[in-house]
Amino acid sequence: MAWRTILIQNAAKLALAKSQLQISTEGGDFTLPLEDIAVLILESPQITLSSSLLAACQDHAVGVVTCGSTHMPNGFLLPFHPHSRQTRISMMQIGWTEALQKRLWQKTVITKITNQAECLKAARGEGSARRLYALSSKVNSGDPENIEAQAARDYWPKLFGPDFRRHGPDAINAALNYGYAILRAFIARSQVAYGLLPCFGFHHASELNAFNLTDDVMEVLRPSVDWQVFRMFKTAQLSFDDTTLSVAQRQQLATVGNIRAKYADQIHTITTLADKLAEGLVAAIEAKTPALFLTPEFYLSENDADEI
Repeated sequence: MAWRTILIQNAAKLALAKSQLQISTEGGDFTLPLEDIAVLILESPQITLSSSLLAACQDHAVGVVTCGSTHMPNGFLLPFHPHSRQTRISMMQIGWTEALQKRLWQKTVITKITNQAECLKAARGEGSARRLYALSSKVNSGDPENIEAQAARDYWPKLFGPDFRRHGPDAINAALNYGYAILRAFIARSQVAYGLLPCFGFHHASELNAFNLTDDVMEVLRPSVDWQVFRMFKTAQLSFDDTTLSVAQRQQLATVGNIRAKYADQIHTITTLADKLAEGLVAAIEAKTPALFLTPEFYLSENDADEI
């Protein structure tokens, strides 16, 4: 099973050598088995690579993330759908009922808000999370009252301070965006591997978005990324005064795949959870019940608690 996230931040030449990724830098040559790599992040503009390597990455279901001039992820490359039951699963997904879609979104929003509450409790104390716990119990099928947005208005100022505004130009938002982009790549990679069509979501439905389903499913894991960014902020690794993300900060954020959460009473990394979420969603679509779409719970290790 693929488990590595590879971040290339300096000038390098990447090639395929005996079914392995060969990385050539000024410091020497290194090779890694492609079958071990889940996501490859290309951050430096001085990276060159061969078309045979890109093709091999697709054969091994490696998600390739590209970055723009500001070093922020701006796209990713995924293989054509390799699942043996691709057509059958796609037809079921396209034909899912509105009722099932609404129930799946309800479950997603409840989990997201509950995980936000757990994140807030760990960061700021139990009292700060009470309203979010209360809101999570009010989410109806399809979330017609938009409880998700109500929770967000309470969540962000409590987590990062009353002056914080999501989507602002500060480094905290940049860190969140970076982490979410890597999370998105993991979720999309797994959906393709399990025969799902990322463009057809059960809530997100933009014609301009090729990853509506990915954006639906990743909502449940966003609070885990929020916690990583909060830890960096609280331990002075990240500041509102930062104008851009440093090399070290981006290295830390690139480890999103190693973040852990609880799923079916077991602790897994996001790399593994992405597969489990895709597998569960396929089972839910096949059985036409959201009960089979199990969602992860926010997890806080003892080491995490000690650092704050």
